[in-house]
Amino acid sequence: MIFAIAVMTVSAVSLAQEQSDYEISQSFNKSYKELSKAIETAQTVQECAEISVNIDALEKEYTPHKALLDKTLYPDDFQKKIEMVHGQLAYAQNKLGIIQESVTKIAELETQVKELSSQVEQLTNENGTLLKEIQALRASNTKDEKAVDSLNALVAKLRSNISDRDKMIFAMVDSIFMQYDKNVDELKDVEKQKVASHVERNGVIGNIKKSIVDNVMFLESTSLTGKDLATLVGEQKKFATEWKGLGPKLAAIYVSQKDRAKEVNTIDTMVTAWGSKIDAALWKSLNQLFTKHNLTVKPFNSGNEFVANVIGFIDDEIQNANQRTEAVRFQVYSTFVDSVWNGELAATWVPLLQSNSIVTDAQFGQIKAKVDVWRSSVEQGHTILYVVIALVALVVLLLLYRRMKKTPKAPTPQAGQHE
Repeated sequence: MIFAIAVMTVSAVSLAQEQSDYEISQSFNKSYKELSKAIETAQTVQECAEISVNIDALEKEYTPHKALLDKTLYPDDFQKKIEMVHGQLAYAQNKLGIIQESVTKIAELETQVKELSSQVEQLTNENGTLLKEIQALRASNTKDEKAVDSLNALVAKLRSNISDRDKMIFAMVDSIFMQYDKNVDELKDVEKQKVASHVERNGVIGNIKKSIVDNVMFLESTSLTGKDLATLVGEQKKFATEWKGLGPKLAAIYVSQKDRAKEVNTIDTMVTAWGSKIDAALWKSLNQLFTKHNLTVKPFNSGNEFVANVIGFIDDEIQNANQRTEAVRFQVYSTFVDSVWNGELAATWVPLLQSNSIVTDAQFGQIKAKVDVWRSSVEQGHTILYVVIALVALVVLLLLYRRMKKTPKAPTPQAGQHE
């Protein structure tokens, strides 16, 4: 009985192995025939380049099964088949008058496209997992140090991943369009359709939309510092600039595909909405900077409002000086200058607002001039206070001196006198 079971087990394993070997052989033959057919119908350098890349991919995929394929392909073998399909492609290129150098250059670009596409997909999956972990940690509301460190690490990793993926997407699209030596507008309709097909295979539009959605979700699901926002504002601006260059190209190749053309317009709207959310987060965070330090600056939602309201706050402090004690006036001034103006504003916000043309150098100069006036009024009050204190001290010293002079001295005992 045991022997029978053993035989059956071995037979089953053997059968499974035979099926697996058969499937590998069949899969190789199918891919090989598809490549051969693609070569027969190829008409452009781009098509030949794609075929060249696919031949290399086929060789890489099936090299581990070379021994098996050598048997199933007899009297040919695996390496001979690869050489044959390369030869077939070279013959087709020669017949079409296509220079191998052009094919090699475009094949390199296509290889980049495939690698970047794979990396984009990998990062997309990883980002989804990271975002779920971040949301779970936030929902748990755990405050211990280990959980906080873990959350911060996840947020940093997700931010880095999203930024890397954005760069890869646009690099991938650049590599696709660089394969064509004409401007998109100059391409024939047939060529535009082929570019569109190329873009579709690599999920360009879907990846761009997904990237915007993930950026917005990251913005809304994490607590961001001024430094974080400075990074995100820069990345959003760069993304918007890249899209401004790419959008018209995609619109041109999709001119005959209304649904896809609409999606291109949708991305325009999504980029604008993302920018608005970034701006809202920026002003919210900057408003909180003043609130955190108990400085009653009126809320602002633009660069001009920021300048006007900060100057208005300083004017109020100067004009209402008599309604507060010297200590309170100096405390408010010190908090503004040391903790805000020369602190977080100078380190993070001023460079951010200047570099993005939100607040100009001249406007910051206006605020600085007001701060100088405020300082003068505070120092003047302190100078008067110090003078009064000095005068009081001087009077006290004079009174003490006069009192000491009026105090009679005890008589000195005469010689020969005894107590």
